[in-house]
Amino acid sequence: MKQATKLVLALALIAAGVLWILNITGVLDIAFSTKGWWALFVIVPSLVGLINDKDKVGPCIGIGVGVLLLLAARDVITWNMMWQIALALVVIGFGVNLLLFKSCCCHKHCEVHELKTFTRNGKNIRRIESAFGKQQISFAGETFEGAEVQSSFGGLTLDLNGAVIPDEAFIDLSVGFSGVVIIVPENLAVQVSVSSGFGGVNDNRRTKLGTGNPRLIITGSVGFGGVEIRN
Repeated sequence: MKQATKLVLALALIAAGVLWILNITGVLDIAFSTKGWWALFVIVPSLVGLINDKDKVGPCIGIGVGVLLLLAARDVITWNMMWQIALALVVIGFGVNLLLFKSCCCHKHCEVHELKTFTRNGKNIRRIESAFGKQQISFAGETFEGAEVQSSFGGLTLDLNGAVIPDEAFIDLSVGFSGVVIIVPENLAVQVSVSSGFGGVNDNRRTKLGTGNPRLIITGSVGFGGVEIRN
């Protein structure tokens, strides 16, 4: 267990124990209730992330949303108020991030250090995670067989121009409060099967090939965001 995690857990246990004793002895009159206890599964990991992670905006938003969930579950605020305030916190966090943190632009020269690769069914799959910033990734001169993409609260551009694509490759998307641009060569057939809620996929290719080889299959989900496919 990391030192920071141990510290958070220790302080939480000590505080809980002290409050328990004060309640038993009558110093404090606390009506104990387990109502909304599940919100701790959001608050505690966010506290740990606030200590361990370089990105502080995400954990702060997580803590705020967790506290709002707890307050709503205990009827301190209404659920309708909770979702409105949570969305406002997300907007504020995004604004603070844009104000204080620089965007990230990643090209071929830094991909080796920042992209994770794993093997599935004999294919080399890239795992791409982008949050709170702008990121641009080019696969020119490389073999591209597939990618799992998570993008939130920012922008991501995937450029497949110049990439070596076998008969079939895929991109599986998980997009929330973000915009993703996928740039493809004109001779690449593209099939899209993406579910969306408060978002969508725009196919702005000049030549909209849907069948043939090589072929790119785009799947996944988009929520409060958008995906653009273009040449």
